[in-house]
Amino acid sequence: MQCPVCKNDENLGMDLRSGSFNEDIVECQSCGTMWSVNHGVMAIVKDPNADSFLEALSADNFCFAAA
Repeated sequence: MQCPVCKNDENLGMDLRSGSFNEDIVECQSCGTMWSVNHGVMAIVKDPNADSFLEALSADNFCFAAA
């Protein structure tokens, strides 16, 4: 899966599960962006460009289909 910020393919993923809660969290090894994928929708969890005009799309702004 490509990073939504830098488009790098190198990332670390983890599955968080508790009862009926299931969330995939992925971290880019290149730029440090963290995002979640749930039901095919991707949302930025940690944006390395926070408070910048280069800020990535986030769950607060837009959700987009995961590639």
